[in-house]
Amino acid sequence: MKIENTIPCIVCKTPLQNLEYESQNGSNVEVHPMYGLHFTSYGHYGSTIFDPMGTGEKLDVAICDKCIMANLDIVRGTGRESLEVLKDLFADVESK
Repeated sequence: MKIENTIPCIVCKTPLQNLEYESQNGSNVEVHPMYGLHFTSYGHYGSTIFDPMGTGEKLDVAICDKCIMANLDIVRGTGRESLEVLKDLFADVESK
């Protein structure tokens, strides 16, 4: 069963349509934002606020495509090059 709700962009707080559903293997997929990316963290050694160390706690955040493209100059990773190709096209669409 699919449930529609929203999750806000962690940068600009724009609500993104979010789909929750049960996958084919029976696990619940809770965060799947449209026009954005989802990230899950189970903690991080360098964080002074969240590193629960094996408790199963997690944080889920979403970032909208617009905020990613607006901050592309500080995005890292091997996928960044693919986004560079879309930068001008995305800017044209956003300006209309």
